[in-house]
Amino acid sequence: MNNVVFWNPPEAVLASMREDARAGDVDAMYVLGVLLTRDPPDLEGARFWLTQAAKAGDPEAMTSLAALLTDRVDPPSLAGARFWLTEAANAGNAEAQFSLGYLLASRLDPPELGDARFWYTRAAQVGDPHSQFNLAHLLLNQLDPPDVDAARTWYTKAANLRHINAMTSLGSLLLNRLDPPDVAAARSWFTRAADAGDAEAMVRLGVLLSDRLDPPDVAAARSWFTRAADAGHPRAARNLRVLRWKHRG
Repeated sequence: MNNVVFWNPPEAVLASMREDARAGDVDAMYVLGVLLTRDPPDLEGARFWLTQAAKAGDPEAMTSLAALLTDRVDPPSLAGARFWLTEAANAGNAEAQFSLGYLLASRLDPPELGDARFWYTRAAQVGDPHSQFNLAHLLLNQLDPPDVDAARTWYTKAANLRHINAMTSLGSLLLNRLDPPDVAAARSWFTRAADAGDAEAMVRLGVLLSDRLDPPDVAAARSWFTRAADAGHPRAARNLRVLRWKHRG
């Protein structure tokens, strides 16, 4: 969907697209379906045309239809979304593989972590940083026991592709899940994410500088807490006050 230019066409254009869609034009079915999800939405019409395009084998229509079924329909149709995402994922669509992994890991109760891991891995292996990040999160936080080494590998791959949350999460793994911790590497990744504007990384970097260094770098910690507070991070202002109390005088 993100690779296509969309706009708000006049009704005459929509009518022409409907004629093309009724004549079997799959592109018209898909674009019309997406346009009908926009304000004011016609979700019934969107579902109809996306379904027609999906049945014709369009993987982008399959993923868009799945998104509609999970996020726009009340109640959500997770079974329907899973069906279409599986169709698109089996066709090699990395976006569908990522979305299917997310549905299996985060939307089902109970989650199906084995299948989620499989689909995240498929997309991660072709270089999708979002799948790499989610796969690392699953390995570290959803598996029992966690696979810390594999999580580190995938966080690193995503971080090297400039995935900001992966940088922050990798820093936390290096600092809190290794024995002994790799404080220098954690500081480096927190700094990269903080420099990119991630307020959570700023806070974690401030904590590292104030609590995990010997001696602490109070001035640098204060600077990062201040920047995070200015960015609206909910814990930064309190951390800044605690830092001042700890090092008063």
